[in-house]
Amino acid sequence: MNMDDQLRSMAESRYKQTEFLKTLFDLALEENWFELQHVIQHDMAKAVIADYSLSIGKGYFDSKIFFDNWEDVIDVGWRAFSEHTGISMDKVKAHLSQMREAI
Repeated sequence: MNMDDQLRSMAESRYKQTEFLKTLFDLALEENWFELQHVIQHDMAKAVIADYSLSIGKGYFDSKIFFDNWEDVIDVGWRAFSEHTGISMDKVKAHLSQMREAI
């Protein structure tokens, strides 16, 4: 990951919020991987990147920042989820792969 330290710190802080992690854990217990993916990869990632973009004076949502950092921010989210739930990154990747295959 080559993302800026400020963006990484912001992503880690957001993804590791107690209430957010509780929500993710509940979704995992329900085996609701589609919703988990949406929350981690869309909702929170976009919010983090938008806030970062605004904080560095690039406007509310700079598309270059978004495309350059999207995957790294998502990776921070999945790693926070993995650490909190104890579900290994290998299992996370397997679930995501199964979802892609089902589509």
